[in-house]
Amino acid sequence: MISLCVLGALSGLYAALFLFFSIGLLRTRKGSSKSEHKWSVSVIVPLRNEEEHAQKTLESLNAQNYDGEWEVVCVDDRSTDRTPEVLAAFAASHPKFSVVHVPKDAPFLESPKKRALETGFKQARYDILMTMDADCVPPKGWIASMAGRFVGNIAIVQGPKKNSGAPSIVHYFQKLETLGYTSIEAAGFSMGMPMVASAAALAYKKDLFFKVGGFGDLVHLSSGDDDMLVHKMIKEPNVEFCYNLDPEAVVETSPVDTFKALLNQRARWSSNGTSYTNHFYTLFLSLIYTFYVWLFISPWLTLLGFSWNWFLVPFAIKIAADVIFLSIGAIRMKETKLLWALPMTELMQIPIIAIAVPLGIFKLFKWK
Repeated sequence: MISLCVLGALSGLYAALFLFFSIGLLRTRKGSSKSEHKWSVSVIVPLRNEEEHAQKTLESLNAQNYDGEWEVVCVDDRSTDRTPEVLAAFAASHPKFSVVHVPKDAPFLESPKKRALETGFKQARYDILMTMDADCVPPKGWIASMAGRFVGNIAIVQGPKKNSGAPSIVHYFQKLETLGYTSIEAAGFSMGMPMVASAAALAYKKDLFFKVGGFGDLVHLSSGDDDMLVHKMIKEPNVEFCYNLDPEAVVETSPVDTFKALLNQRARWSSNGTSYTNHFYTLFLSLIYTFYVWLFISPWLTLLGFSWNWFLVPFAIKIAADVIFLSIGAIRMKETKLLWALPMTELMQIPIIAIAVPLGIFKLFKWK
């Protein structure tokens, strides 16, 4: 009876969470008042061994149609391929672009990306910092759309992203999962409780970043250059934030190509799950993870005589909550064509999350 109550509580918690997210998504507004002030913008792009993607990313940034002051600061993070040469050649013929380098002998850090970003931030000349990953392609209006949302006390703007990729199982899994993560971002920001954030399309005021001490107290963590930083910045008085659902703000990012790389990436993302300063948030995430662990192990318990209902009932609750939430997200993000992959993703997501979290906690993953 106790185990049944616990399972019911976990299932109910999951359903309630995605009901909350669904309400948040419905409240997310595509348009909002646009700033009449032309903010000056510094886009910071950290790159490590990105010769495959760098040229396309640089060209997409060069095509921006923003008529305010802007620049792109590329940070070469100790690359061992041709990334430095690609950056140098591009910057030489494009005056808005500059390149800084993290020293080759820089000491080991759990999160080298934070050091790369902060290296770029210190070189940035302008008021708004926008971050972008090296494998991303923004639309021409990205800077204009993001900068235009800094109205009144808004000091943090999160933008959406989507995956590119081929029609393969591993790519479609990431496309739909990215839709889910992006929808969670939008819901949390819209409900005034940002839970996750993404540095692939994030912007904030430069003075706010340095006012909170930058990444100082986060640098020992493997991740957290986005959500943990946002959690820290919103504690400051009179700091407001918003989600930018404008189609011109949607950044396209490249997926990984193998399940091994996918598992490694998810492990890295989950590596800070026990490091949030909000203990209630950590407990909440732990309970959700426990729900996934149960869904992972319960089918195997049927070999010991357990009823299939111990798996099927909570799995049905998960499917119902996910279908409602992702359908709303797909409509809001104009990605309804991805919903056909939902049955596949529902089954694949359980073992990936169940395995990735302990790999992340015990640091069993690799950076580039």
